[in-house]
Amino acid sequence: MLYPDFNDLLSYKERKLDKMQLARRKVSTSASGNHHSPFRGQGLDFDAVREYVPGDDIRNIDWKVTARTGSPHLKLFKEEKERHTIICVDMNSAMRFGTRNTFKSIQAARCASLLGWRALDHQDRISACLFGDVSGGVHYFASKRTRQGLCMMLKMLAEPPTEQHQVSLETVLQHICKVAHPGSLIYLISDFMDLSPSFPKESGLSRLNKSCDVVFISINDAADQALVPAGVIGFCGQNAEKVFINTDSIKGRKAYTAQWEENRKVLKTLTERFKIPLIALSTESDIHRDLFLGLKNIAKRKKCLL
Repeated sequence: MLYPDFNDLLSYKERKLDKMQLARRKVSTSASGNHHSPFRGQGLDFDAVREYVPGDDIRNIDWKVTARTGSPHLKLFKEEKERHTIICVDMNSAMRFGTRNTFKSIQAARCASLLGWRALDHQDRISACLFGDVSGGVHYFASKRTRQGLCMMLKMLAEPPTEQHQVSLETVLQHICKVAHPGSLIYLISDFMDLSPSFPKESGLSRLNKSCDVVFISINDAADQALVPAGVIGFCGQNAEKVFINTDSIKGRKAYTAQWEENRKVLKTLTERFKIPLIALSTESDIHRDLFLGLKNIAKRKKCLL
């Protein structure tokens, strides 16, 4: 299968991830939802008690405190707000590669589907940003809380590309900085193979990470890390030029692996510097199981930090 199957992506609606809370920051939107906001109002979780003032809803009077103090007191609850979830998917040509099980692009689409259905299940608003071989290089789907909005994104993920572009992670992050609301949850799905040591200086990641929760989901193939001896293999470059690599060359294979290790070092430095959770998946991963475990581990670590 060269491209994701649209019906397959739709079927992920029934394979829901758990309902764990990944939010590290309080949400500050005005619409109701399933996430805690900084505001006090009508919610499910008790927050505090204060004295009654004329105009308060008498249904929230705390009768025990009122009896103990001799003056009416009111219960306050954490108000629940919706969250803005942004799913960014790398659709550059390098993602349409795989030597084990499937292509990186197909695994990325499956991740996006699971995360999208999960967000809808939480009554969140969803945006999507697809970058690479899409119209104009970057295609942004405006924030919605409907199945139709998610299906539009999934449909584009499943369609063969009509244009070719090479769009960097720096470019897409700068775009996301302009549209993300404070408290947004941003998933960036990519193979992260084009990172450079200067990445933090050139991108808007530092500014974005101060007001939003960012999660990196790296999807790679075994051949991204190391080449097996298989003679001379032809590859198609970014501009459709052909590149031939002699995989029997020990020196060449070592250089290839060294390049991968340097790339992973930059990625690790980046995520540690900005304290960004990283979920590492592969073309051989069971996406539902491994993504679930990755999100579960993130939730555990954040609970430890609180």
